[in-house]
Amino acid sequence: MSADISDGNAAAREAEELEDQLDIALVKLARVEQANEETVPFEVVRRLSDGEVPVAVWREHRGLSRSDLASAAGVGVDVVEAVESGKEDVPLRIMQVFARALRVDLDDLVPWVGADEVGPA
Repeated sequence: MSADISDGNAAAREAEELEDQLDIALVKLARVEQANEETVPFEVVRRLSDGEVPVAVWREHRGLSRSDLASAAGVGVDVVEAVESGKEDVPLRIMQVFARALRVDLDDLVPWVGADEVGPA
């Protein structure tokens, strides 16, 4: 019977060691993911929260001209100008190519809405 107990203890210790190794691996993964995240300068956040057009804010933050963005996105400069001026609704497909060209998530190109602009729930 003591052999059964020692086998059980060994299995428990091994399981505990595996859990520790998993925890270490998860911490390392979290550090790698965090290191790959871009920090956004306060000026970009301020401009977005002030209601500026996100495409224009991110384009300028990336140091691109309208022509550069148009070329990277495969659209005409007139499309970039229209988006940045808010003159027209933009197809999702166009916003996706802008997001890719600007190296941001699509939701980063959605204009920020102030608390006073939100309608009833």
